[in-house]
Amino acid sequence: MIGLVWGATVGGAWLALPKCSPEWVGETPREGGGRASWPLALSLALLAGATAPVVNAIAVGSAQPVGWTTLEREMHLVTAGLAGLGGALLPYLIPPRSWAAARELDRLRFETDGRSGVVIRYSRAF
Repeated sequence: MIGLVWGATVGGAWLALPKCSPEWVGETPREGGGRASWPLALSLALLAGATAPVVNAIAVGSAQPVGWTTLEREMHLVTAGLAGLGGALLPYLIPPRSWAAARELDRLRFETDGRSGVVIRYSRAF
């Protein structure tokens, strides 16, 4: 789980940064028709996969159970690395919602109904 969250943080950080609009330039560049985002996504995924075992070791600690075999210790690192790689590609596969979706979530209200129960309501007015 730590590797997945670390990968999503590394991969999603680039998506959260503001970028220039490609419509600002009136003509296509000499190199080709468009800008590909997959080289950067792959680079960030490899970075996240390489650093996820380190982040996992910092968070969990290096003291692993004594009964673990060498294969289990190796798979602990490999699993964190693969989860980091997959987590970095996750924001590209499932893109984050827009600001309008976040505003819709602000309309949800959690209230009590007076009988020690909880009611979830959706408010139309802002």
